[in-house]
Amino acid sequence: MCFTTYCQYSHNVFSIINSVQITEKNAEPEKTLLTYLRRNLGLTGTKLGCAEGGCGACTVMVSKYHPHQNRIIHYAVNACLAPLCSLHHCAVTTVEGIGSVASKLHPVQERIAKAHGSQCGFCTPGIVMSMYALLRNNPQPSMHDVQEAFQGNLCRCTGYRPILEGYRSFTKDGGCCGGKAQSNGCCMTNEHTQEHDSSTLPAQKLYDQSEFMPLDPTQEIIFPPELMVLSKQPQRELRFAGERVLWIQPCSLEELLELKATYPNAKLVVGNTEVGIEMKFKNLLYPVILAPAYIPELNIIQNTQDGIQVGASVTLTVLGDVLRAAVKKLPAHQTEVFKAVLEQLRWFAGQQIRNVAVCHVPEDKQLINKLNVQCMFYKLYKKNLCLMFKGEKHVIEMDGKFFPGYRKTILKPEEILLSIEIPYTRKYFSAFKQSPRKEDDIAIVTCGMNVFFKEQSNIVQSIRISYGGMAPVTVLATATCNRLLNRQWNEELLEEACTSLAEEMNLSPSAPGGMVTYRRTLTISLFYKFFLNVQHKLSLDLGLAAALLVPIISSLFTAVHSVYHWRSVRHVYKLNNLSNFVSNDSVQFGELVQPVTCVGHIVGAIVADTQAHAQRAAKAVKISYEELQPVIVTIQDAIANKSFFQPVRSIERGDVAQGFKDSDHILHGEMHIGGQEQFYLETNCTLAVPRGEDGEMELFVSTQSASKTQALVAKALGVSANRVVCRVKRMGGGFGGKESRSTILSTVVAVAAHTVKRPVRCMLDRDEDMLVTGGRHPFFGHYKVGYMNNGRVMALEVTLYSNAGNSLDLSLSILERALFHMDNSYNIPNIRGTGYVCKTNLPSNSAFRGFGGPQGMMIAESWMSDVALSCGLPAEEVRRMNMYKEGDFTPFSQRLDNFTIDRCWEECMQLSDFNKRKDAVEQYNRQHRWTKRGLSIIPTKFGISFTAVFLNQVSAFPLRTPDLGYDFETNSGRPFNYFSYGVAVSEVEIDCLTGSHKNLHTSIVMDVGKSLNPALDIGQVEGGFMQGLGLFTLEELRYSPDGYLYTRGPGMYKIPAFGDIPIELKVSLLRDAPNEKAIFSSKAVGEPPLFLAASVFYAIKDAITAARAESNLTGPFRLDSPATPERIRNACEDKFTKLCPPADPGTFIPWAVQV
Repeated sequence: MCFTTYCQYSHNVFSIINSVQITEKNAEPEKTLLTYLRRNLGLTGTKLGCAEGGCGACTVMVSKYHPHQNRIIHYAVNACLAPLCSLHHCAVTTVEGIGSVASKLHPVQERIAKAHGSQCGFCTPGIVMSMYALLRNNPQPSMHDVQEAFQGNLCRCTGYRPILEGYRSFTKDGGCCGGKAQSNGCCMTNEHTQEHDSSTLPAQKLYDQSEFMPLDPTQEIIFPPELMVLSKQPQRELRFAGERVLWIQPCSLEELLELKATYPNAKLVVGNTEVGIEMKFKNLLYPVILAPAYIPELNIIQNTQDGIQVGASVTLTVLGDVLRAAVKKLPAHQTEVFKAVLEQLRWFAGQQIRNVAVCHVPEDKQLINKLNVQCMFYKLYKKNLCLMFKGEKHVIEMDGKFFPGYRKTILKPEEILLSIEIPYTRKYFSAFKQSPRKEDDIAIVTCGMNVFFKEQSNIVQSIRISYGGMAPVTVLATATCNRLLNRQWNEELLEEACTSLAEEMNLSPSAPGGMVTYRRTLTISLFYKFFLNVQHKLSLDLGLAAALLVPIISSLFTAVHSVYHWRSVRHVYKLNNLSNFVSNDSVQFGELVQPVTCVGHIVGAIVADTQAHAQRAAKAVKISYEELQPVIVTIQDAIANKSFFQPVRSIERGDVAQGFKDSDHILHGEMHIGGQEQFYLETNCTLAVPRGEDGEMELFVSTQSASKTQALVAKALGVSANRVVCRVKRMGGGFGGKESRSTILSTVVAVAAHTVKRPVRCMLDRDEDMLVTGGRHPFFGHYKVGYMNNGRVMALEVTLYSNAGNSLDLSLSILERALFHMDNSYNIPNIRGTGYVCKTNLPSNSAFRGFGGPQGMMIAESWMSDVALSCGLPAEEVRRMNMYKEGDFTPFSQRLDNFTIDRCWEECMQLSDFNKRKDAVEQYNRQHRWTKRGLSIIPTKFGISFTAVFLNQVSAFPLRTPDLGYDFETNSGRPFNYFSYGVAVSEVEIDCLTGSHKNLHTSIVMDVGKSLNPALDIGQVEGGFMQGLGLFTLEELRYSPDGYLYTRGPGMYKIPAFGDIPIELKVSLLRDAPNEKAIFSSKAVGEPPLFLAASVFYAIKDAITAARAESNLTGPFRLDSPATPERIRNACEDKFTKLCPPADPGTFIPWAVQV
């Protein structure tokens, strides 16, 4: 083998991608592996979903020989963050490299397909590669290993269950052996079947595992021998000079120190999990980057007298392996901090991030701040950091002075962090993290606490309490700790501590991050958890009476160039360094520019030779705005300013006034339902190709409305529609979000292509897509309900308000559907509904799965819940009593024929074993004070057809066009062709101290008519249910008072992950229910199941009701959607929440508002 002659530096990246040698000369430091794979190599199987390592669509496997571990390692990484420069002497395997339909599928690919684990398919390559990387390291993993491997992957379509079930077949505790069973017969029917958790399997067998190809680890691609040889050779410093950034990878500690002295402000990067995001999303530029990943001294791991010393370049995955080994080996009392760090690592980011992120980036500010929980552990024990500067080593303590400010440490610019020591501990130690979602989420509040007692006593000798999320830096509750010294660990100490923490851990009501009351309450609640934990251990150690000891619960943390054109929609100030700058005061539709009416209003477009150049040019544009008043952001703002689109809609039946007079009781209530981002994994994307003749244009678009795209592009170009061809080969999710809003991109791209006379492509980044395209409409409902003593509802008056944003779009039709579903499945004799479409300064909201129906039904279930609570009756009895029957008429005068909800109800009661489950819930709640369980059964009646009549599509054969339409003036017509029905039962468990919840069980019975494909229908039911789970319990769009969207990517906006599916999930399709009004007696199944996730919301509300009863609080209470940990905790009012009352509205400007 021939090697290049030695020189001081190397300027080439040599790697092997899918067994092909790649040499990239003078690699661009800012180019990621994902960009290189897709643009340079044409390997488009690896997808761009978020560009911040939060969705896993870009997952690939990297293999390398690690000299410090002396072995070949395989690990999954996010290609969107991995710098191309970091892959020298690495092998990269993409989804194309393991198999394809053109040659042969790999078992990992085959099983996800045959198990129906792929719908839109955009997330599938990333999930496949996460599983493949796991199997390369562990050919027979456990289900826990599988679930951990998927913590960094998201799917918006499937609901996750079929993916897990398909890959269960690879595990040692489940699935098909591929014909390798030692005993006779199929392994799936032998005695090991009892080990399978079949609770998440649908009742009907959807595939045959015995048909799966066996996995043979010996046939996998070997690590390239040439890379093994090169990795063992003496290494040279790598240098890559890009357009803006110099990347240097030193080979020794001496080189690193010299470089740090030369470039004291250089950023040190190992995994690029922080710097990459800062440069892309925060517009920061770091001219010099040092990459010290392979320096031996920074990869050291060794035991010391006081703990374990860990090198600054050790990845989080390796750190976890080391600590797990220590926990198994060392006495339990020495490893409390190790266990706490492991618990935090378990929920910190996804596996792809942990594989490359380091525990302590050896530089001034980075992940030292990110892992603030871990830093708390060190501050609690004042443990040591080993630093180096110009060859001199010194040690500092990580104490209360280590963080002088936000994202600042006391490290000097020329210093590097060499290692950190994780200490051994005694047993009285606890750490907690509370976040909106358990997996891969940023903490709201974290804390670490330890206490030492005087010998053989419960008298406090010393105590340290540290919090993250309560200030710009990690803070110690010094005053509280001082008050607790020399006190007995008893109830008096608890009361003193809680009162003191309420005073000391104060926050401004306008504090960044919001949730001020919740965060303050958490500081007390988490201390109480620590108190109980210590109390329990003391009772065991000292034999003390444990009078205070209630059942202990574990937390449920759980320079711009190469720019061709600028197309503006109003005057923009001159840009410097732009070649061929064009200013045009006409919008693409030929209209004069209207005022900018929201944050996210598109005002222009830049065309350049690369995406990076275009984005830099866009960021260089400076626009002066004239402030317009009033700024209307929320529904309440719109109501106050009477800012509504016309018309106002209403539906009425019966004599509402008389109905209220005849009622025994009348109650009033309100509910707000937050919006929801569609979060299709593939963002909006358009490729426009001019065809050169008579203005012809060919478009390749990710859209749900090809005809609308064609029409609007033709209008923008000033040509007839037959000159425009719109192609949609496949789409990475849509859910209604690409029905109308995709045209704001496709029209601009078409105009750009027409202007420059060459193909133009634009794919929005995730943050851009979320900012400009809107989502599901937030709703506010006010209701007045008249009801009898037995729970029978006699009269209802409901007013609905939707937040449409700055244009009408489809909002009127969405509001109309909400009114059509204001009754859900209940027969109310006297009913009046009125709906207003609010015009606000937000990006226009649009269609989303359910199209307004879920919002209308959610408010219906709110007043139904209030009636049950007011009457003191079981909610399921009140719901069943008020339910429609066959032949009844809706408020819009449509007869209910083939009404099957009663059958769905009874079958779901039986499938879930509802009565037995309810008894168990009540018993559990009697035995537990700080965790409560709740149970709920919810029906749905969903009308099939678009309330926007022009959207209805009817097959040309064999059906005829149904006579659909409705007149609001006369309350006559037939808005729906038929109805889909379903019922769901859900059980949850909430942590009353933190607000977290676990989804324990869900049973669903769905009427889909005569199913044409049970696997497809069940997939739609599960996928819709999980989207509804996000809508009602997790996903929260957060806006500033000025309308700026904070939640613009998976870092802050959390959709359900693998760990959010119910522990037990059963789905059954109603049999013998043919639908004569649709093809082959089937029914639509895409949208109706979404609302069934409301059963989880009302199970949570049921659990909160049990918690409130402990504080003698009964009757109806308001719980807005989504039921986030913040709302759950605040609703569980107790002695701790009373210590942290909220500030009076109007006395402060909140960080975020409820729109």
